[in-house]
Amino acid sequence: MARAHGGRVPLLLLQGALLGFVAGKEVKSALQSLPQPMSPSDFLDKLMGRTSGYDARIRPNFKGPPVNVTCNIFINSFGSVTETTMDYRVNVFLRQHWNDPRLTYWEYPDDSLDLDPSMLDSIWKPDLFFANEKGANFHEVTTDNKLLRIFRNGGVLYSIRLTLILSCPMDLKNFPMDIQTCTMQLESCRYSY
Repeated sequence: MARAHGGRVPLLLLQGALLGFVAGKEVKSALQSLPQPMSPSDFLDKLMGRTSGYDARIRPNFKGPPVNVTCNIFINSFGSVTETTMDYRVNVFLRQHWNDPRLTYWEYPDDSLDLDPSMLDSIWKPDLFFANEKGANFHEVTTDNKLLRIFRNGGVLYSIRLTLILSCPMDLKNFPMDIQTCTMQLESCRYSY
């Protein structure tokens, strides 16, 4: 009995191996014919390169509704309050989030894309400033402390770390039992009317 099956088993194995080889080639061929995902560089060129039509000088919804910008400030440290110069020092992360419909995408697999800070000049950004600022420093050690993230729905997150010296007019007539309220005034340079 062993001899009767001895010739059939190797033949069946050979047929199975050939079938697997042919099927494997067909699967590989089918996979190669599928569109390959774009590289991040190609995707960014398509989204906001010279031929994309994106212009960072023009705000989203131009001649349409205003761009709503959500701002968050996370205080890292609150430095000295100086009565003689009537100011205070604070280290913060300023986070801004807005939607730019021109940056909506579907052809890239990731839901969001973190961009290098060098790309900041390539997109429109709100023109925020601190109205009561007396001095400010950007943090660049060991690299620019900035984050730029674009989301699939056109959402943009821009986060930057700053050290600010802000003015704080003080009423010192009850010193040393005085209570001061120091503000942080954030405004838009062009759209504050």
